[in-house]
Amino acid sequence: MVMGLLVVAQGLVASTSAEAALLDTPARTWGVGPADPTAATDGSPRVLAILPVGDRIVVAGTFDSVIDPAGKLYPAKNIAVFSASTGAADLTFAGSANNTVTSLATDGTSTVYLGGTFGAVNGEVRKGLAALDLNAGGQVLGWAPTIVAPGQVDSLTYAGGAVFAGGNFAGITSTVAGTSATSRPYLAKVDGVTGAVAGSWVPTPNDRVRSVTPAVDGTGRLFVGGDFTTVSGRASTNKIAAVAQAGTGALDPTFKAVANSQKTYSPVYDLVSDGTRLYSAVGGSGGACTAMSATTGALAWSDRSNGNLQSVRLSGGLLYCGGHFSGTGSFAGQARQKLAAVTPATGALTAFAPNINSSQGVWAMASDATRVYIGGDFSSVSGTPQPHFAMFIDSAAQTAPQAPAGVVAAGGDAVVHLSWSPPSSDGGSALTKYRLYRATTPGGENLAKTPLASLSKTTLAYDDLAVTNGTTYYYVLVATNALGTSPTSPEVVANPHQAVVLTAPGAPTGVTAAAAPGSVNVSWSPPASTGGTSITQYRVYRGTTAGGEDLTTPVATTTGTTVDVPTSTAGQTYWYVVTAVNAVGEGPASAEASAVSQAGGPGECQLSGSIDPTGAPVLTWTIPADGGSPITKYVVLRDSVRLVTLSATPTGPTTYTDTTLTPGSTGVYQVKAVNAVGSGPLSSKVTLTAP
Repeated sequence: MVMGLLVVAQGLVASTSAEAALLDTPARTWGVGPADPTAATDGSPRVLAILPVGDRIVVAGTFDSVIDPAGKLYPAKNIAVFSASTGAADLTFAGSANNTVTSLATDGTSTVYLGGTFGAVNGEVRKGLAALDLNAGGQVLGWAPTIVAPGQVDSLTYAGGAVFAGGNFAGITSTVAGTSATSRPYLAKVDGVTGAVAGSWVPTPNDRVRSVTPAVDGTGRLFVGGDFTTVSGRASTNKIAAVAQAGTGALDPTFKAVANSQKTYSPVYDLVSDGTRLYSAVGGSGGACTAMSATTGALAWSDRSNGNLQSVRLSGGLLYCGGHFSGTGSFAGQARQKLAAVTPATGALTAFAPNINSSQGVWAMASDATRVYIGGDFSSVSGTPQPHFAMFIDSAAQTAPQAPAGVVAAGGDAVVHLSWSPPSSDGGSALTKYRLYRATTPGGENLAKTPLASLSKTTLAYDDLAVTNGTTYYYVLVATNALGTSPTSPEVVANPHQAVVLTAPGAPTGVTAAAAPGSVNVSWSPPASTGGTSITQYRVYRGTTAGGEDLTTPVATTTGTTVDVPTSTAGQTYWYVVTAVNAVGEGPASAEASAVSQAGGPGECQLSGSIDPTGAPVLTWTIPADGGSPITKYVVLRDSVRLVTLSATPTGPTTYTDTTLTPGSTGVYQVKAVNAVGSGPLSSKVTLTAP
């Protein structure tokens, strides 16, 4: 059962003077699963509540999947969201409940309130009541009043910042900011933000409340229907009553219940108001769709049925009555199968007569400006598959679909691959097919001619094999429904081409080696073949004999075509080869080049520093390559001025302690190695402060 303040979404629509021509056949196939339904008496799958929120349709009940118009199933546990425009399941919605959701309401923004028999929502403890944020993928909110067992919530509505709940529960309890409160049985008021129970709001029905809906006449009343015979001890409240939303929930004594099913007072399962009248779905051995004065409760008319009425909704100037009736004379003396439409003023039956299967049929309804939604046990409507959820639309609101979305074309070898998404709206009528058009000039697609391909409504990709490599092709796509053809999609273009087989690159060419003091410069030209993809690296290998290069460990890598390779032994002949690398792998080695190394200055020392226990800076460095000539000394600099010169041996020294730095002072240190050829480069700077 669904109630609330949104226009038409929750039973508060003002009917228009013109009656909408609602079609008997559902607009599209969609619903909930399992796809193979169990017997209706099992109650699973079953849709028990429907709530339109803008273009989103929240559906709740007992089910484990949703079924989109393409027939695809997606996991969904007892609550799901569809798009009203396309029928697509909202796969970003992650809300779930571990047991049946019986009722829904909204505050008019993105908050959706749930009632039911569940004990957890999204894995968090929520006993019978919860709130989700639609704009956050169904994230569970902190709103957490608790149903007092036994019993459940049957109906929810939102009005004046509060959530009103009806059911057969023993009470609803809350603890907010250290304050605890508990409602009376069957009917409760809860703050819509904090979840605090209004303990002083105490209308007291003596039995189950099945429906709650606010009056829309500005009187601040709440209509209540159910199994009760009294509210707050008043006998004039048999099965239906009006109480104040504010204060203590005082009973409205001017609104008095009347016999709602011939001469009997039968349970009320649902309520909806247009401001002047209150309409009710009446149960019992013979149900009824009933209208009464929203001011006094005086009976206006009552259309009898041969089964429970479960839900009533207003849309497009008509009142829709859904339930479990069927057969000859089943509703207002005529044959109707689970759903009927009447004129609100008189209760006169209209020609609207969809055929809904299953023994019980409709359990829930909702409406918006041009659509009526039903949910229940059924699996087909008017011969169209409808797994437990269906939408009827005003024929005047139906249009051709919007253009297919996200069309993409990609050229391959003698093929163009195309893909797309369904239109943003199917126009309120199920898609029938897609048509693909092609041209070899921009804008040259001729929609008056036979399309390149006519594809089923569930097809979202196509391979065009009738293409020639090197030719540019242009494509547009349209969607169709019973109303006509969509606008064309934005044009896409593709150029099929022969497949390129990627390989490792060839060998670099023109390799040269030129000796310089302390290094050999190796240069080369790129290979004749890159292997069909970019070269990412060159690797240089070295050996001391012709053909003796170690191809497991490069001595240098670069992305350029020249590199200086340090040498360590003067007068040594070194042999070099170069390889190229791409995404596939490493190519073959180049031809060899050789050079005789020359002595050069030492390499760079790698310097680090620390403070010893006495507070003196301690410098430590590595022994660099000697450039082909032994290192004879190390020069230590502080603040770019020579601090000390240290004689060198093959093993060092590799450390020096500066005992001259004044406490509290900071020194910036460097070191360099020197051999007979000259000085090596200065190391990186190390800054140390004496404590």
